Amino acid sequence: MFPMQVVERIKKYFDLLGGPPTFIQAAVPQIIANTEETFFNKTIDNLRHTADICCTEIKDIPCIVCPYRPEGSMAMMVKLNLSLLEDISDDIDFCFKLAKEESVIILPGTAVGLKDWLRITFAADPCALGEGMKRIKSFCQRHARKL
Repeated sequence: MFPMQVVERIKKYFDLLGGPPTFIQAAVPQIIANTEETFFNKTIDNLRHTADICCTEIKDIPCIVCPYRPEGSMAMMVKLNLSLLEDISDDIDFCFKLAKEESVIILPGTAVGLKDWLRITFAADPCALGEGMKRIKSFCQRHARKL
């Protein structure tokens, strides 16, 4: 499958999802009211911790920049500096080759209208996330432009 076909399939997937079904929306107030505060606190602490892992690891990857630390999300958008990479043509090519070479899947920004950006989800087990970030770093080092 060619990279553009992958992006088109991702776009079609997002078109289908649209938003949560109405019956779930109606249940949200009761779910929130009946969930203990410790669950929310633990979830927020976990996301804060995994966001820290991403931000720390990204600082060591020259071709990826995180202009804003995520607040209140489970994913971050990072800018891809293609001038620092060889044989990578755009964000789609980056994600396609990363998946093939390192078995790490991240969303190309083009899929959400941001060319040469990447969307990294950090709602993951901290150990798995750390391993994934190390693989991204290794991939970027292999594809770094030789000076």
